[in-house]
Amino acid sequence: MILNDSSQIGQRLPSEQTLAENFGVSRNVVRESLKILKERHLVSLRTGEGAYIEKPDNRSLTELLNRIILLDNVEHSAVMEVRRIIETEACRLAAERNEPEAFDVLDEINASMMKYKGDIEKRISLDIQFHITIAKLSHNPLLELFAQSMANLLAPILRTALIPEGGNENGIEFHKQIIATLRSQDGEKAEKLMRQHLEESVENYYSGEQ
Repeated sequence: MILNDSSQIGQRLPSEQTLAENFGVSRNVVRESLKILKERHLVSLRTGEGAYIEKPDNRSLTELLNRIILLDNVEHSAVMEVRRIIETEACRLAAERNEPEAFDVLDEINASMMKYKGDIEKRISLDIQFHITIAKLSHNPLLELFAQSMANLLAPILRTALIPEGGNENGIEFHKQIIATLRSQDGEKAEKLMRQHLEESVENYYSGEQ
């Protein structure tokens, strides 16, 4: 019912009794069903108010990926490979689908990264924001979703990649080059430069581990 009508997002669901009558089940079944829907981020349960329909966001995918990675002992190298696949294509599409001024926001993020380069947690947060913004500029909502969902997975990797000397500044300098290439609207060149940036980040990660 929820998935068939997106216009219901934000609306309050009928009472448990009404839902039980409509679906021909007991109130206990309805109560358990609402708990499952809450876990899937399809409803929010508000004390004293009832259940409201909501739209799932990247949290759902992030939580699923985290469970798979932990249970299957997926290594960081696999995460970085998937990141490279997603972000190189996002960078190519962003270059091809936007006018040069659309990338001004990346200049602002990169300037903040330079300003807070001594604050590692802030620096990491801005780094992730930079890459998510490029995915958003691809104008492919699924690429943006996957980039967002991987943000929490990347944080510990980026923290390690910043350990080697020069890793912090090199990343910011690479970002400047990527922005310039995006403004040139050369998708192939932008994709190649993003790949180089991510490969250097991987090298810094392994150096940081040692």
